[in-house]
Amino acid sequence: MTITKDAAAQALGEVEAARGRMVEARSYANASPFLIIWGAVWMFADLAIQFAPPSLANYAWPAGILVGTVASIAASFTLPRRADGAKGWRAFGLWGVIAGFFVALFLVIPVTSGVEIHSIFGIVFGFLYMGFGLWMGWRVIALGAALVALTLIGFYEVRAWYGLYMGLVSGGALILGGLWLRKI
Repeated sequence: MTITKDAAAQALGEVEAARGRMVEARSYANASPFLIIWGAVWMFADLAIQFAPPSLANYAWPAGILVGTVASIAASFTLPRRADGAKGWRAFGLWGVIAGFFVALFLVIPVTSGVEIHSIFGIVFGFLYMGFGLWMGWRVIALGAALVALTLIGFYEVRAWYGLYMGLVSGGALILGGLWLRKI
């Protein structure tokens, strides 16, 4: 049996398309635990801010960030090692750069309320997810866009119950997004 040049090119194209779908699915599966972890942190911290006494609520986000960071480091050890030899320190370095960005941002931009600070985090992380989605796939872009939209709705429409709203919809969106990506 002789294979024509066009048939061979078509077969190679199909193999490449399948490879692309496999890489996208692997990226989604690798991101899934981190979305679930940080969605739970977001939900816990925001619900604590809404309902806990102020003396405890002030520690909700610092405690959540500490727990989320430790959980993320632990989760990173469960991921399969990459065949291309990519170093995991770059991912941790990226989050260090993002933390530095927020520190610098809040040194420059005056904010007058916790709602403003919280909303900036929601918007920036939503756009970061959309940026990561350019490499990972449209589902991460959709998750980021939802985070931005939900944050803006919360900022402009849900003032009295902002913590409850953001905890449930933003933290919940990340958890559901992580579960959704895990199943792909």
